[in-house]
Amino acid sequence: MSRMKDLSAALLVDVVESRSADRGALHTAVLAAVEATNVAVAGTHPLHPTVGDELQGVYPTLGAALAASYSLRLELAPRWDVRFGIGGGEVLIVDAARGIQDGSAWWNAREAIDWVKEHSQRKGHESARTAIRDGRPTATPSADALARLVDAHLARLRDGAVGTLRGMLKGLDNAAIAAAEGISESANSQRVLNNDLRPLLDAMEALGSLL
Repeated sequence: MSRMKDLSAALLVDVVESRSADRGALHTAVLAAVEATNVAVAGTHPLHPTVGDELQGVYPTLGAALAASYSLRLELAPRWDVRFGIGGGEVLIVDAARGIQDGSAWWNAREAIDWVKEHSQRKGHESARTAIRDGRPTATPSADALARLVDAHLARLRDGAVGTLRGMLKGLDNAAIAAAEGISESANSQRVLNNDLRPLLDAMEALGSLL
């Protein structure tokens, strides 16, 4: 068993209501979204499917794990919904050949995603999709609650606004996003204004910069 040199952020992902989904279409979409996310956000151990509809990845910072979660969520939206558990701590390599890991980062990530599954069933908290349990000295305690403010805003976006935000997160300009969405530049600008996408993007990028 080996120990990673630095403390890390482990990311657990699962698909909401996956058992009732078109399994073939879901699998294809997840693989494409994972590939796009791994290009957009570098992981210590890149995001990958494991058992069933669960995915795992390890990132050098909490911000990188959050950035990966936003990339994956927007790549899959609006058809597929996902939830995330992020754990800060130690990652132990149990079996490098088989990719088996353990450690406090994974225990915390499991606790976090279990919390999301349970808490999102509560009235008034249905939009919860992200939880953070960070045991590192560099932890930002407010990140957990702030991530769910982003969740709440994302949950209220219509399909078109999701597409526009996806382009903004990739750094595309208004013209490029409008072309990708098949709408006029003016219409895309209205999406940005009417859905408060700029402050939402600011919040996502700020969380994505956390240590």
